[in-house]
Amino acid sequence: SSGINAEWPLRPGLRSYNKESDSECDIIEIRYSAAGILSHICSDGPDKWQFGDEELSYNTVLKGIEEAVDSWNINSKRSINYKSFNPILHILKVDCPYPCKLWAVWALTNLCQTKAGRFVPMLRRDGGVELLNKLKEAPDCPDNIKRLSTITIMKAYDPNIGPDIEET
Repeated sequence: SSGINAEWPLRPGLRSYNKESDSECDIIEIRYSAAGILSHICSDGPDKWQFGDEELSYNTVLKGIEEAVDSWNINSKRSINYKSFNPILHILKVDCPYPCKLWAVWALTNLCQTKAGRFVPMLRRDGGVELLNKLKEAPDCPDNIKRLSTITIMKAYDPNIGPDIEET
């Protein structure tokens, strides 16, 4: 599965990529970015959602984010360059729907798994380890968020990863 099914509202916008020439990295970047933007918008709550038609209903978009993230390979290499995790961590601080938090935790786990030298020190610096610990200890935390959080926290305690952010 591509991670975006026919019912997901962003599918028409994603048809524009050339399947033969675009790399898997390019495709995951498009989907990751789209889901991230929607996660940030949805984290503000349904009362802030301004799209009225059924195809773009708040719940439909949340379902699409969840289905997309669940289909992604956590070890996908991506060419993204964050200077700070604060925008992602904001989603973990607010009371927002599960798919938004799933996207945020997946993003942190993926980045810390694939570019540990760059992103683990950033996670530590920005307070992400504490937020992930708090999130996974919540009694209502879903298993997959606990699992991803645990992977990321363990990576953050890896003594082979220095305190300084590697420039790439």
